[in-house]
Amino acid sequence: MKTKRRLLGRLLTAMALLTLSLPAALLPGTANAASAPGGTAAAGDFVRVCGTRLCLHGHPFEVRGATAYSHYDDPRAEVTLARRAHLNVIELVEFDTRYHDLSDTMSEATWTRVDKVVAAARAAGMHVILHFAEYGQSLAANGTTPTTVDWKSYLRFVANRVNTVTGVTYKNDPTIAMVQLYGEIDAPNFGVPTAGTTEQMTAFFARTLAQWHELAPNIPASSGGFSYLNYSNSGIDWQTIMADPNNAACGVEVNSTADRDVSVPNVSSYCKSLGKPWFLAAWSSCYNHNPWGPEDLDHFPDDATMAAHAREMKLVALGRRADGPAPAMPAIGSDFWNLGAGPVVEGTCDIGPQFPQTFAAVREPHPAG
Repeated sequence: MKTKRRLLGRLLTAMALLTLSLPAALLPGTANAASAPGGTAAAGDFVRVCGTRLCLHGHPFEVRGATAYSHYDDPRAEVTLARRAHLNVIELVEFDTRYHDLSDTMSEATWTRVDKVVAAARAAGMHVILHFAEYGQSLAANGTTPTTVDWKSYLRFVANRVNTVTGVTYKNDPTIAMVQLYGEIDAPNFGVPTAGTTEQMTAFFARTLAQWHELAPNIPASSGGFSYLNYSNSGIDWQTIMADPNNAACGVEVNSTADRDVSVPNVSSYCKSLGKPWFLAAWSSCYNHNPWGPEDLDHFPDDATMAAHAREMKLVALGRRADGPAPAMPAIGSDFWNLGAGPVVEGTCDIGPQFPQTFAAVREPHPAG
Protein backbone atom coordinates (compact mmCIF):
# COMPACT_ATOMS: atom_id res chain seq x y z
CA MET A 1 0.00 0.00 0.00
CA LYS A 2 1.40 3.38 -0.87
CA THR A 3 2.18 5.82 1.89
CA LYS A 4 0.40 9.15 2.05
CA ARG A 5 1.79 12.54 1.23
CA ARG A 6 0.32 14.19 4.28
CA LEU A 7 2.18 12.29 6.99
CA LEU A 8 5.19 14.58 7.00
CA GLY A 9 3.22 17.74 6.38
CA ARG A 10 1.00 17.08 9.38
CA LEU A 11 4.02 16.74 11.67
CA LEU A 12 5.26 20.20 10.79
CA THR A 13 4.24 23.18 12.84
CA ALA A 14 2.53 26.11 11.14
CA MET A 15 5.07 28.47 9.64
CA ALA A 16 4.92 32.21 9.50
CA LEU A 17 3.73 33.58 6.16
CA LEU A 18 5.53 36.37 4.38
CA THR A 19 3.68 39.64 4.11
CA LEU A 20 2.90 40.00 0.42
CA SER A 21 1.35 43.09 -1.10
CA LEU A 22 0.69 42.58 -4.80
CA PRO A 23 -2.79 44.02 -5.48
CA ALA A 24 -5.37 41.46 -6.55
CA ALA A 25 -6.47 43.71 -9.38
CA LEU A 26 -3.13 43.21 -11.14
CA LEU A 27 -3.64 39.47 -11.49
CA PRO A 28 -5.89 37.93 -14.17
CA GLY A 29 -8.19 34.97 -14.23
CA THR A 30 -10.39 35.33 -11.15
CA ALA A 31 -14.13 35.06 -10.86
CA ASN A 32 -16.20 37.27 -8.62
CA ALA A 33 -18.61 35.99 -5.99
CA ALA A 34 -21.62 37.99 -6.99
CA SER A 35 -24.09 37.90 -4.15
CA ALA A 36 -24.36 40.84 -1.79
CA PRO A 37 -23.78 40.16 1.91
CA GLY A 38 -26.93 38.74 3.41
CA GLY A 39 -28.46 38.09 0.00
CA THR A 40 -29.11 34.99 -2.04
CA ALA A 41 -27.12 34.74 -5.26
CA ALA A 42 -28.74 33.81 -8.54
CA ALA A 43 -28.11 30.25 -9.67
CA GLY A 44 -26.03 31.58 -12.57
CA ASP A 45 -23.51 33.07 -10.15
CA PHE A 46 -22.37 29.63 -8.97
CA VAL A 47 -19.73 27.43 -10.54
CA ARG A 48 -21.56 24.54 -12.19
CA VAL A 49 -20.89 21.43 -14.23
CA CYS A 50 -21.11 21.85 -18.00
CA GLY A 51 -20.53 18.44 -19.59
CA THR A 52 -16.95 17.44 -18.90
CA ARG A 53 -15.95 20.92 -17.72
CA LEU A 54 -16.91 23.47 -15.09
CA CYS A 55 -18.31 26.81 -16.11
CA LEU A 56 -19.12 30.17 -14.56
CA HIS A 57 -21.33 32.82 -16.16
CA GLY A 58 -21.32 30.81 -19.36
CA HIS A 59 -17.52 30.57 -19.63
CA PRO A 60 -15.17 27.67 -18.83
CA PHE A 61 -13.88 27.66 -15.26
CA GLU A 62 -10.55 25.95 -14.58
CA VAL A 63 -9.59 25.16 -11.00
CA ARG A 64 -6.09 26.49 -10.35
CA GLY A 65 -5.98 25.65 -6.70
CA ALA A 66 -4.02 24.69 -3.61
CA THR A 67 -4.73 23.59 -0.08
CA ALA A 68 -4.03 26.03 2.74
CA TYR A 69 -3.42 23.52 5.53
CA SER A 70 -1.95 25.12 8.69
CA HIS A 71 -2.25 28.65 7.29
CA TYR A 72 -5.86 29.41 8.13
CA ASP A 73 -5.14 31.87 10.92
CA ASP A 74 -3.75 34.53 8.57
CA PRO A 75 -6.24 34.37 5.69
CA ARG A 76 -5.28 37.73 4.22
CA ALA A 77 -1.66 36.65 3.79
CA GLU A 78 -2.65 33.24 2.41
CA VAL A 79 -5.05 34.75 -0.10
CA THR A 80 -2.43 37.30 -1.15
CA LEU A 81 0.06 34.49 -1.68
CA ALA A 82 -2.53 32.58 -3.69
CA ARG A 83 -3.09 35.60 -5.94
CA ARG A 84 0.64 35.98 -6.36
CA ALA A 85 0.74 32.31 -7.43
CA HIS A 86 -1.97 33.02 -10.03
CA LEU A 87 -4.41 30.68 -8.28
CA ASN A 88 -8.16 31.15 -8.29
CA VAL A 89 -9.19 28.53 -5.70
CA ILE A 90 -8.16 27.80 -2.12
CA GLU A 91 -9.08 24.39 -0.75
CA LEU A 92 -9.90 24.29 2.94
CA VAL A 93 -9.08 20.85 4.29
CA GLU A 94 -8.33 19.73 7.85
CA PHE A 95 -9.32 23.18 9.06
CA ASP A 96 -10.47 22.31 12.58
CA THR A 97 -8.73 24.07 15.46
CA ARG A 98 -8.11 20.75 17.26
CA TYR A 99 -6.68 18.01 15.09
CA HIS A 100 -9.04 15.04 14.60
CA ASP A 101 -11.11 15.98 17.65
CA LEU A 102 -14.76 15.14 16.99
CA SER A 103 -15.96 17.74 19.48
CA ASP A 104 -14.30 20.49 17.41
CA THR A 105 -15.80 19.64 14.01
CA MET A 106 -18.80 21.93 14.52
CA SER A 107 -17.31 24.31 17.07
CA GLU A 108 -17.58 28.06 16.78
CA ALA A 109 -13.79 28.33 16.95
CA THR A 110 -13.36 26.12 13.90
CA TRP A 111 -16.05 27.71 11.82
CA THR A 112 -15.17 31.30 12.69
CA ARG A 113 -11.73 30.41 11.32
CA VAL A 114 -13.33 29.03 8.14
CA ASP A 115 -15.58 32.10 7.85
CA LYS A 116 -12.55 34.37 7.73
CA VAL A 117 -10.82 32.39 4.97
CA VAL A 118 -13.98 32.23 2.86
CA ALA A 119 -14.52 35.96 3.35
CA ALA A 120 -10.92 36.78 2.39
CA ALA A 121 -11.19 34.67 -0.76
CA ARG A 122 -14.51 36.31 -1.62
CA ALA A 123 -13.06 39.79 -1.18
CA ALA A 124 -10.21 38.89 -3.56
CA GLY A 125 -12.58 37.54 -6.23
CA MET A 126 -11.44 33.97 -5.60
CA HIS A 127 -13.31 30.74 -4.88
CA VAL A 128 -12.90 28.04 -2.27
CA ILE A 129 -13.40 24.29 -2.12
CA LEU A 130 -14.60 22.97 1.24
CA HIS A 131 -13.24 19.50 1.96
CA PHE A 132 -14.96 17.60 4.76
CA ALA A 133 -12.39 14.81 5.22
CA GLU A 134 -11.59 16.11 8.71
CA TYR A 135 -15.05 15.08 9.88
CA GLY A 136 -14.50 11.53 8.67
CA GLN A 137 -10.99 11.42 10.12
CA SER A 138 -12.29 12.68 13.46
CA LEU A 139 -14.92 9.95 13.49
CA ALA A 140 -12.20 7.39 12.78
CA ALA A 141 -9.97 8.82 15.51
CA ASN A 142 -12.93 8.36 17.84
CA GLY A 143 -13.04 4.66 16.94
CA THR A 144 -16.06 4.94 14.64
CA THR A 145 -16.30 3.73 11.05
CA PRO A 146 -17.01 6.99 9.18
CA THR A 147 -18.94 5.37 6.34
CA THR A 148 -21.51 3.91 8.74
CA VAL A 149 -22.42 7.32 10.18
CA ASP A 150 -25.17 9.52 8.75
CA TRP A 151 -23.44 12.84 8.04
CA LYS A 152 -26.62 14.84 7.46
CA SER A 153 -26.44 16.78 10.72
CA TYR A 154 -22.89 17.88 9.87
CA LEU A 155 -23.80 18.79 6.30
CA ARG A 156 -26.86 20.69 7.51
CA PHE A 157 -24.70 22.61 9.96
CA VAL A 158 -22.35 23.68 7.17
CA ALA A 159 -25.00 24.46 4.56
CA ASN A 160 -27.07 26.57 6.95
CA ARG A 161 -24.20 28.37 8.66
CA VAL A 162 -24.18 32.15 8.25
CA ASN A 163 -20.67 33.48 7.68
CA THR A 164 -19.84 35.76 10.62
CA VAL A 165 -17.80 38.07 8.38
CA THR A 166 -19.94 38.37 5.23
CA GLY A 167 -23.39 37.54 6.58
CA VAL A 168 -23.93 35.09 3.71
CA THR A 169 -25.31 31.61 4.36
CA TYR A 170 -22.89 28.98 3.10
CA LYS A 171 -25.41 27.26 0.83
CA ASN A 172 -26.09 30.65 -0.81
CA ASP A 173 -22.46 31.68 -1.26
CA PRO A 174 -21.09 31.35 -4.82
CA THR A 175 -17.60 31.78 -3.37
CA ILE A 176 -17.83 28.03 -2.67
CA ALA A 177 -17.05 26.44 -6.02
CA MET A 178 -17.43 22.87 -4.81
CA VAL A 179 -17.38 20.66 -1.74
CA GLN A 180 -15.50 17.37 -1.45
CA LEU A 181 -16.71 14.77 1.00
CA TYR A 182 -13.80 12.52 1.88
CA GLY A 183 -10.68 12.52 -0.28
CA GLU A 184 -8.01 9.85 0.21
CA ILE A 185 -10.49 7.74 2.17
CA ASP A 186 -9.08 4.50 3.59
CA ALA A 187 -9.53 1.48 1.35
CA PRO A 188 -11.76 -1.26 2.79
CA ASN A 189 -9.41 -4.14 2.03
CA PHE A 190 -6.12 -2.82 3.43
CA GLY A 191 -6.53 -3.60 7.11
CA VAL A 192 -7.59 -0.22 8.53
CA PRO A 193 -9.95 -1.07 11.41
CA THR A 194 -12.35 1.83 10.78
CA ALA A 195 -12.40 1.57 6.96
CA GLY A 196 -15.62 -0.43 6.82
CA THR A 197 -16.70 -2.57 3.89
CA THR A 198 -17.01 -1.91 0.18
CA GLU A 199 -20.79 -1.90 0.48
CA GLN A 200 -20.71 0.56 3.38
CA MET A 201 -18.44 2.93 1.46
CA THR A 202 -20.55 2.84 -1.68
CA ALA A 203 -23.74 3.42 0.30
CA PHE A 204 -22.07 6.24 2.25
CA PHE A 205 -21.17 8.21 -0.85
CA ALA A 206 -24.59 7.68 -2.44
CA ARG A 207 -26.36 8.80 0.74
CA THR A 208 -24.10 11.73 1.56
CA LEU A 209 -23.87 13.15 -1.96
CA ALA A 210 -27.68 13.09 -2.16
CA GLN A 211 -27.95 14.84 1.20
CA TRP A 212 -25.64 17.66 0.16
CA HIS A 213 -27.52 18.09 -3.12
CA GLU A 214 -30.76 18.39 -1.16
CA LEU A 215 -29.30 20.91 1.30
CA ALA A 216 -27.27 23.07 -1.12
CA PRO A 217 -28.33 22.31 -4.70
CA ASN A 218 -26.36 25.20 -6.21
CA ILE A 219 -22.98 24.00 -4.92
CA PRO A 220 -21.56 20.90 -6.68
CA ALA A 221 -20.33 18.03 -4.53
CA SER A 222 -17.67 15.45 -5.29
CA SER A 223 -16.68 12.33 -3.41
CA GLY A 224 -13.17 13.76 -3.16
CA GLY A 225 -10.03 12.39 -4.73
CA PHE A 226 -9.38 8.68 -4.35
CA SER A 227 -6.07 6.99 -3.73
CA TYR A 228 -5.41 3.23 -4.10
CA LEU A 229 -7.30 2.89 -7.39
CA ASN A 230 -4.23 1.32 -9.00
CA TYR A 231 -4.91 -1.72 -6.78
CA SER A 232 -7.63 -3.99 -8.16
CA ASN A 233 -8.17 -5.42 -4.66
CA SER A 234 -8.57 -2.11 -2.79
CA GLY A 235 -12.26 -2.65 -2.15
CA ILE A 236 -13.18 0.81 -3.46
CA ASP A 237 -16.05 0.51 -5.95
CA TRP A 238 -14.93 3.71 -7.59
CA GLN A 239 -16.87 3.22 -10.81
CA THR A 240 -20.21 3.02 -9.02
CA ILE A 241 -19.33 5.99 -6.81
CA MET A 242 -18.17 8.13 -9.72
CA ALA A 243 -21.23 7.25 -11.82
CA ASP A 244 -23.56 8.58 -9.11
CA PRO A 245 -25.57 11.46 -10.65
CA ASN A 246 -24.96 13.58 -7.53
CA ASN A 247 -21.18 13.17 -7.85
CA ALA A 248 -20.19 16.28 -9.79
CA ALA A 249 -16.61 15.31 -10.67
CA CYS A 250 -14.52 12.14 -10.62
CA GLY A 251 -11.65 12.81 -8.23
CA VAL A 252 -8.25 11.14 -8.12
CA GLU A 253 -5.03 11.99 -6.29
CA VAL A 254 -1.47 11.45 -7.47
CA ASN A 255 0.99 10.26 -4.85
CA SER A 256 2.81 7.58 -6.85
CA THR A 257 3.84 6.58 -10.35
CA ALA A 258 0.98 4.05 -10.35
CA ASP A 259 -1.52 6.81 -9.55
CA ARG A 260 -0.18 8.82 -12.48
CA ASP A 261 0.22 5.94 -14.94
CA VAL A 262 -2.75 3.72 -14.01
CA SER A 263 -5.36 5.53 -11.93
CA VAL A 264 -5.44 8.81 -13.85
CA PRO A 265 -5.85 7.20 -17.31
CA ASN A 266 -8.47 4.77 -15.98
CA VAL A 267 -10.51 7.40 -14.15
CA SER A 268 -10.35 9.98 -16.93
CA SER A 269 -11.32 7.37 -19.55
CA TYR A 270 -14.21 6.03 -17.50
CA CYS A 271 -15.59 9.45 -16.70
CA LYS A 272 -15.21 10.58 -20.29
CA SER A 273 -17.45 7.64 -21.21
CA LEU A 274 -19.98 8.95 -18.66
CA GLY A 275 -19.76 12.49 -20.00
CA LYS A 276 -18.53 13.67 -16.58
CA PRO A 277 -15.51 15.79 -15.62
CA TRP A 278 -12.54 14.54 -13.67
CA PHE A 279 -10.47 16.46 -11.13
CA LEU A 280 -6.80 16.07 -10.24
CA ALA A 281 -7.74 16.54 -6.61
CA ALA A 282 -4.26 16.57 -5.07
CA TRP A 283 -0.59 16.38 -5.92
CA SER A 284 2.50 17.45 -3.98
CA SER A 285 6.05 18.64 -4.48
CA CYS A 286 7.44 18.18 -0.98
CA TYR A 287 11.06 18.96 -0.10
CA ASN A 288 12.58 15.75 1.23
CA HIS A 289 15.91 14.07 0.59
CA ASN A 290 14.48 10.68 1.59
CA PRO A 291 11.68 9.71 -0.79
CA TRP A 292 9.59 6.72 0.13
CA GLY A 293 10.77 4.42 -2.64
CA PRO A 294 11.05 4.65 -6.43
CA GLU A 295 7.28 5.04 -6.93
CA ASP A 296 7.03 8.08 -4.65
CA LEU A 297 5.79 11.19 -6.47
CA ASP A 298 5.43 13.37 -3.38
CA HIS A 299 9.00 13.98 -2.21
CA PHE A 300 11.92 15.52 -4.08
CA PRO A 301 15.47 16.49 -3.06
CA ASP A 302 15.67 20.02 -4.46
CA ASP A 303 13.77 22.92 -5.94
CA ALA A 304 14.53 21.91 -9.53
CA THR A 305 13.02 18.42 -9.24
CA MET A 306 10.08 19.80 -7.26
CA ALA A 307 9.46 22.25 -10.10
CA ALA A 308 9.73 19.54 -12.75
CA HIS A 309 7.06 17.51 -10.95
CA ALA A 310 4.82 20.55 -10.62
CA ARG A 311 5.04 21.13 -14.37
CA GLU A 312 4.28 17.47 -15.07
CA MET A 313 1.17 17.58 -12.86
CA LYS A 314 -0.03 20.69 -14.65
CA LEU A 315 0.42 18.87 -17.96
CA VAL A 316 -1.56 15.92 -16.62
CA ALA A 317 -4.38 18.26 -15.63
CA LEU A 318 -4.34 19.59 -19.19
CA GLY A 319 -4.73 16.03 -20.49
CA ARG A 320 -1.14 15.69 -21.68
CA ARG A 321 2.06 13.85 -20.84
CA ALA A 322 5.54 14.44 -22.19
CA ASP A 323 5.99 10.65 -21.95
CA GLY A 324 3.89 7.82 -20.60
CA PRO A 325 0.13 7.24 -20.65
CA ALA A 326 -1.87 10.45 -20.83
CA PRO A 327 -5.33 11.17 -19.42
CA ALA A 328 -8.25 10.57 -21.77
CA MET A 329 -9.25 14.24 -21.53
CA PRO A 330 -8.28 17.40 -19.65
CA ALA A 331 -9.26 17.72 -16.01
CA ILE A 332 -11.34 20.57 -14.60
CA GLY A 333 -8.09 21.61 -12.94
CA SER A 334 -5.99 20.59 -9.98
CA ASP A 335 -5.13 21.39 -6.37
CA PHE A 336 -1.65 21.02 -4.95
CA TRP A 337 -0.80 20.29 -1.33
CA ASN A 338 0.20 22.86 0.02
CA LEU A 339 0.44 26.65 -0.40
CA GLY A 340 2.59 28.42 2.16
CA ALA A 341 5.56 30.73 2.56
CA GLY A 342 8.24 30.19 5.14
CA PRO A 343 11.71 28.81 5.78
CA VAL A 344 13.04 25.84 3.83
CA VAL A 345 12.88 22.85 6.15
CA GLU A 346 13.22 19.15 5.44
CA GLY A 347 9.85 17.50 4.92
CA THR A 348 7.82 20.60 4.16
CA CYS A 349 5.15 20.37 1.48
CA ASP A 350 4.59 24.13 1.42
CA ILE A 351 5.16 25.75 -1.96
CA GLY A 352 5.91 29.45 -1.97
CA PRO A 353 8.65 31.96 -2.81
CA GLN A 354 11.09 29.98 -0.65
CA PHE A 355 11.21 27.53 -3.58
CA PRO A 356 11.54 29.97 -6.50
CA GLN A 357 11.62 27.41 -9.32
CA THR A 358 8.61 25.49 -8.00
CA PHE A 359 6.70 28.68 -7.29
CA ALA A 360 7.40 29.83 -10.85
CA ALA A 361 6.13 26.47 -12.13
CA VAL A 362 2.79 26.77 -10.34
CA ARG A 363 2.41 30.32 -11.66
CA GLU A 364 2.73 29.17 -15.28
CA PRO A 365 -0.69 28.87 -16.93
CA HIS A 366 0.22 26.27 -19.57
CA PRO A 367 3.61 24.58 -19.29
CA ALA A 368 5.24 23.31 -22.44
CA GLY A 369 5.22 19.60 -23.12
